[in-house]
Amino acid sequence: MAFTQPPRVDTEALDAGGMSRDVVIERLGAPKSSVKNVDGSREDTFEYYEGSSSGWKIGRGIFHLAADFFTAALWEIVATPTEYGLRGEKITAQANFDNTDRLTSFRVLGGDMKPLEKKLTARPNAS
Repeated sequence: MAFTQPPRVDTEALDAGGMSRDVVIERLGAPKSSVKNVDGSREDTFEYYEGSSSGWKIGRGIFHLAADFFTAALWEIVATPTEYGLRGEKITAQANFDNTDRLTSFRVLGGDMKPLEKKLTARPNAS
């Protein structure tokens, strides 16, 4: 799973604006919702995972392959849940495009907590 984790999204490049909507969709995936305004401009909402850098993914992937080999794939019992946790936070962002589908603004709206974080924060304190 480490090799298939999403890449880290360069939000600074998106903040600069000016790129086409197709390029934004290529980087973030299909928008969760899209609203076309009367003036031809568009407002898209995206959900994507924070992702990992390439070097970190490759290192983890090689480690997992070696661990699978030496444990006859029993390592996957530990590795799969770990990789789900390492894929990063799910981010929601809004992108605005002009009537020529050029990015005019990009802002991160927030992120969802990972399932493990939800469980940990939901536990009542034992006092």
